[in-house]
Amino acid sequence: MPSRQERSEKTARDMFLEQAAAYFDDLKTTTKSVPTQKAFDTAEAFCLDKGRELIRQSLEAIIQEQIDDHEKKRNETLSAMPTEKTAPGLPKQRTNKRPRHRQT
Repeated sequence: MPSRQERSEKTARDMFLEQAAAYFDDLKTTTKSVPTQKAFDTAEAFCLDKGRELIRQSLEAIIQEQIDDHEKKRNETLSAMPTEKTAPGLPKQRTNKRPRHRQT
């Protein structure tokens, strides 16, 4: 699986297209290396094994992209929020845990 930096530079779609092209090339090479009468069975076995891996990686990339987008939006929202803990013009809350008693 690509590193986090590679994921941030490429979209899930770009990664899928690269992986699909590599998958196709590997499938073609695999079927060329076996006798013609075994080509279909070999290709089918390859597709079931490597195709499942391609799907898993694609789903992982899509979900990670969604997580990254969500975190980015969350961070943007948090950075846009005021950092002051009380509303402007209101006194700050006391940090002393004991209640203040009035003397009468």
